[in-house]
Amino acid sequence: MPLASASVSVPFNPEGEVRRPTLHYLISNAQLLALEQRRTGDLRLELQVQGVLPQAASGFPGAPDVTEHITIAESRWRQQLAGLGRTLGAEMMIPFPDDDEPRRRVADFLREAQRLLGGSEFDSAMLQVRKALETVKHTSGWNLPGKKDKGDRTVDERWALIRSAMEDQASGAMHVDPGTRDHTYTRTEVEAVIAMTAALLCVMP
Repeated sequence: MPLASASVSVPFNPEGEVRRPTLHYLISNAQLLALEQRRTGDLRLELQVQGVLPQAASGFPGAPDVTEHITIAESRWRQQLAGLGRTLGAEMMIPFPDDDEPRRRVADFLREAQRLLGGSEFDSAMLQVRKALETVKHTSGWNLPGKKDKGDRTVDERWALIRSAMEDQASGAMHVDPGTRDHTYTRTEVEAVIAMTAALLCVMP
C-alpha cells in the first residue's frame, strides 16, 4: 500500500547532466510499526517515479512511470529502529470528535507541544502541555479533595489529584524551583506527559 509521497523540482539541463536529488518521506509511527510487523527478513519497498515538465503542453504529459525496487538489509533496518530509541510507538490519541470548545483548546495545545517536540524544543513543549492541563483544570469540574482522608476521596477528586501532579511535572520546565532548576527534560519525558494529558481527555466529563 502507498506509504508516502514526495515531489522535487530539478532544473532541466539539455546537456544531459545527471542530478541526484534527495527525497524525504514522512511516515507515522503506526505505519512504521505496520512495516515491522509485516516484514520477513529484509525490508522490501517500491518507489514509483513520475517525471513531468511543469510548463509542457498538454500533449506532452511526461516520461513513462518507473517503478524501482528497494531492499534494506535486515541488519541495517534493525540498526535504524534501534536508533529511534523508546520514541517508537509513542502516539497521542485524542478522543474523536474534539469539536467542543474545551477539548479543542486542549487538543490545540497538545498538537503545538508535539510540533515543538519535533524541533527538540523540550521545555517549550512541556509548557504547552502545562497550558493544556490548566484548561482541563478549569473545564473538567474536577475539584481537589482538600484535607479529606485518602479513602474518602471521590473518583473525580482522584482525577483532580492526577491532573495536578501532571501539571506540577510540566511546570518544572520553567526551572524556577530548586527541584527542577538543573534538570533537563528528555524527549521521552515530554512524550509521556503529552500522552498522559491526551488520555485525560478520554475521561474528562
